Amino acid sequence: MKPRLVIFDMDGTVLDTLSDLLGALNHALELHGLPKHTLEQMRSYVGSGLYAMVTRSQGPNPDKALCDSIARDFKAYYLQNYNICTRPYPGIVDLLKTLRTKGINCAISSNKVDSAAKELSRAHFGDLVSLCVGESPETPRKPDPTGTRWLMKALGATEADTVYVGDSDVDCETAKNAGLPFIAVTWGFRTREQLEAAGATVFANDCGELLDLLVS
Repeated sequence: MKPRLVIFDMDGTVLDTLSDLLGALNHALELHGLPKHTLEQMRSYVGSGLYAMVTRSQGPNPDKALCDSIARDFKAYYLQNYNICTRPYPGIVDLLKTLRTKGINCAISSNKVDSAAKELSRAHFGDLVSLCVGESPETPRKPDPTGTRWLMKALGATEADTVYVGDSDVDCETAKNAGLPFIAVTWGFRTREQLEAAGATVFANDCGELLDLLVS
């Protein structure tokens, strides 16, 4: 059955945010006299929110006070520089347009700070995305399903007519926690093997395949 609502993750699913995230992390690390990291390293840090990202960047035995300070510096810089290199993945805008013409609502649930998530959604997708929710005191970071369930309620959808689309193990767990079917995209921040290990069973390698899965 065609869904009434598709909920997308943001980073690594609809937007390639990696370069801007890396820029903010390296800025914060430089302030502390620490070495810069690469895009490939950054890919393994993201997905579970700001503090988890900073902690992962500091290796197996991170210093909490240092991580707290890096996280503060990251956030201050990123909230001023989060849309410099960020772009939609190829085909995403056309996919959203097609889903809209078919009467399917689209929403975004992100672990990004709520204000930044909403602004990026508006800037890149306008009214193609009905609602976007990020991390805030009211919506804990995923895999907590609170934000996802809020989107469903706000848009009049249920578990029976909603699909969750994401690129990470966190997204897979979020969908499970919300009682939703999950489609894993392979163009994001995790490999297919990592997604399979997280329990994903349905995959889209490009937006054409994703559209077929959503409307067939």
